[in-house]
Amino acid sequence: MADTLLFIHGTGVRQEGYDQSIALLRKGFAKAGLAIDIDGVCWGPKLGVDVDATAVEQVLPPTLTKADEIGPEDIGLRAALWAELLRDPLLELRMASMRPPAGGKQNAALPGVDPADIALTNRLVEFERTVNDPLPGEVKAEAVRRAAQWLTKQPLLKSAAAAAGDASDADLLQAVGRAIVAKALIDSRGEMGTGPSALYVADDREALVEVIVGSFPQTKGLGSWLWGGVKALAEGAATYYGRDRRDGLMSGVSPGIGDILLYERRGGAILVMIEEKIAAISAQGKRVVVLGHSLGGIMMVDLLSRPRQAGPLPVTMLITVGSQAPMLFKFDALGTMRLKEALPPGTPYRPWLNIYDRNDFLSFCAARAFPGVVDGIDDFEVESNVSFPEAHSAYFRQPSFFAKIAGSWPKP
Repeated sequence: MADTLLFIHGTGVRQEGYDQSIALLRKGFAKAGLAIDIDGVCWGPKLGVDVDATAVEQVLPPTLTKADEIGPEDIGLRAALWAELLRDPLLELRMASMRPPAGGKQNAALPGVDPADIALTNRLVEFERTVNDPLPGEVKAEAVRRAAQWLTKQPLLKSAAAAAGDASDADLLQAVGRAIVAKALIDSRGEMGTGPSALYVADDREALVEVIVGSFPQTKGLGSWLWGGVKALAEGAATYYGRDRRDGLMSGVSPGIGDILLYERRGGAILVMIEEKIAAISAQGKRVVVLGHSLGGIMMVDLLSRPRQAGPLPVTMLITVGSQAPMLFKFDALGTMRLKEALPPGTPYRPWLNIYDRNDFLSFCAARAFPGVVDGIDDFEVESNVSFPEAHSAYFRQPSFFAKIAGSWPKP
């Protein structure tokens, strides 16, 4: 009789996702030449979180859903702009550099006047020399100085200045000020809740920007050629953030988060469902290899490490894919194995094949995670070459995934 691969799906998966995963597994293993039965435990529809639209709306703060509802001083716009800047401090300068250079291709300066890029660099160097404490938002002058030094080395600064054509351009200097503040705040991040007040108070950020901009010579221009595009980007981002929070909770995010919380608090019924399925397949005289994806992998690591009066579950091999089980062990958050205690006999379960993708931020290595375990755990990397979050669901479409499992399949 053929061996059985038992698939345990992860968080947020319901019938459609389960069916698609099973189909991909069957297709992939057939192509890899591995003749096995494919079965699974579709626990999501019956035991997972059931999202109720009315319940979600009742707990969400009111959000703006149209860009034209957001005024220029609206907190949603400010929050969205700073959210983007704290990911990419050069965002505005990147946008500015896309504009054709002012004054034609050569961007020629007047006789005896430095070109805009040189003039702006010189002003930043002078600013680095003169900036002193105290500054708004509890940001240290040294942090601002380092951020300014970093900015002077960025090629985008010169191309943005060339696009403006004037080192005193109001839009350009506002973008420079925000870039410096964003970089300083990124570098000031530490443990949650620590750091300067400008990390947490929007007005403090703006005040620090104004101090920086105010240290430069008199600005020129009405501040519209760049700010118009930046404002439109921020409005779009604010609209997206508000709608995404609601829509995400209504679709994949709420089942995803909810399933995890449900398992942590009341996961017993799901584990019983899995255990009964394993026993039923084994009773047919078949060997069972369990494949757990994401939360499914956590469930199997927990289940296989539990003591049972009837003896160990009849599982021949454990495969985890995109699993957080190793990290949860380091958090001391697994069900049975404790971080600072001797591991119970037979734990972690082995043989264990743990498949990860470095682009999948929810996957972790297992072989080095458990103290004293020197063999029996094999970490294997799949290179999907797609970004997160798609990488977390890309394993079942990678030939290397199926080739590795086929090559690692237990011998008869």
